[in-house]
Amino acid sequence: MAEPEIKIGERVRKIRNQRGLTLQDVASYTGFSKALISQIENNVVTPPINTLAKIAKVLNVKMTFFFEEEIDSKDYYLVRADERKYVFREGVKHGYIYEELARIRNFENLEIFMVTVKPNDGEKKLFNHQGFEYLYMEKGRIKLFLNNDVIEISEGDSIAFNSRIPHYIECLESEARILTVALRTDNIKESIEKREK
Repeated sequence: MAEPEIKIGERVRKIRNQRGLTLQDVASYTGFSKALISQIENNVVTPPINTLAKIAKVLNVKMTFFFEEEIDSKDYYLVRADERKYVFREGVKHGYIYEELARIRNFENLEIFMVTVKPNDGEKKLFNHQGFEYLYMEKGRIKLFLNNDVIEISEGDSIAFNSRIPHYIECLESEARILTVALRTDNIKESIEKREK
């Protein structure tokens, strides 16, 4: 994967503007010339470490700020209560209803659902996959089968477990609603690298 190009000058200008400082202000506070600060901001000159350290001090940031990968401030995913989408998963065949909640864009390894479970007299299908799961019982009561263990979970309870353990949910009331978070660890390194490109 190619290393991202870091333009120190653009970051100096950005933080200077956010602080409401002029080129002359930074020049005066650092003791450098206005022309040098301008050349740094335009990436004409790459400042030595001691120069950058003085600029960082004036701008009130850590020096590492100039080298960190920038965060996309629009990298979020909002799902309103009335905009949830129903999603097909293997559990649908066994009476589970999945509503997709907010997720991380371009990162399919983390799944967050509100799952509705109703009593089911059909086949008890055990699921297992690479990764980990977290369940928070929002409403109702269930039995969670984890291999040979049977755990009753009531409203307000939560549990996290290794999802390689064969597991199954049985609803004990007319309906149960569960917040589920599943982190799938297969190919997770590749998924993270792909997202960061």
